[in-house]
Amino acid sequence: MPSPLGRWSADAWAIRGHVWGAKRDFARAIADYDQSLRLKPRWADGYGYRGLARLMQVELAEAEADFARCRALGGTPTPEAERLLREMKRR
Repeated sequence: MPSPLGRWSADAWAIRGHVWGAKRDFARAIADYDQSLRLKPRWADGYGYRGLARLMQVELAEAEADFARCRALGGTPTPEAERLLREMKRR
């Protein structure tokens, strides 16, 4: 029997990703954002959210790629996240 979570909407997966992020479980947040983006691949903010979670995991190249995809789709990553990425890359 398939998981009932498979029927969730992209928004539901993203909301659960936010909850995991708030609990500082960034690996689970990323997994949920991945699922959200599979269902809604042109959702700019989804890439911004996943990029932030990746940044918290110190996955800098992946975070930077997500922020770039967010911008390419017309979104804007938070200035704080982009500032933090620049600082972390300098280290």
